[in-house]
Amino acid sequence: MHTLLNDSHLSKKEKSLLLVGLFAARREEQAMLHFTEVAVEAGNTVQEIAELISAAIISRGIPAWLSGIEAITMAIELTGKAESTIELQSVSSFSNQQECISYYQSEFEQLPKWIAYLVDFAPDTLLKYSNLRTTSLRDGGVSRYLKELLLYAINLCDQYPKGIDIHKTNAIQMGATDDVLKDIRTICIYAVGIQAVLKY
Repeated sequence: MHTLLNDSHLSKKEKSLLLVGLFAARREEQAMLHFTEVAVEAGNTVQEIAELISAAIISRGIPAWLSGIEAITMAIELTGKAESTIELQSVSSFSNQQECISYYQSEFEQLPKWIAYLVDFAPDTLLKYSNLRTTSLRDGGVSRYLKELLLYAINLCDQYPKGIDIHKTNAIQMGATDDVLKDIRTICIYAVGIQAVLKY
């Protein structure tokens, strides 16, 4: 495990934080709490841990947060700090379908089918999900780049092709190199075994 966390193309601080978020998303709380302790020792704050876990909600729903609150609680106990000192960047809210569609057209080369179907069959969900997505993925205490790497890791562990493609592409656009993606694959092998990378 020491080799896994060594500074490489990602730092020990980043890797340990990603492992907290990954195990929260997978609802593997014992592993999550172990890496919470490591993450705090590596210099991660309560705010960073909470913010990264909240990004997992857009991929794995509120159960990721329900597990994650145990990591946040532990981080508060370890640091003695419960309040955020980070001023988060404000995000404009979408007020109609067309604003949502324009956002996804700027994010993807073409409007994804899963968005098109939300437009057609669940427009209220489209609006609420889009606002959640932009809020969760904004740069704050944790960069959007690291959040995209987390979402890539979550989908890689689950071998979910659509999620892998979306978040790998986003991470690369934000500067992820082949070596960084290799670090993520190594983390995933640690988390779930070789099946994480058999196909991707």
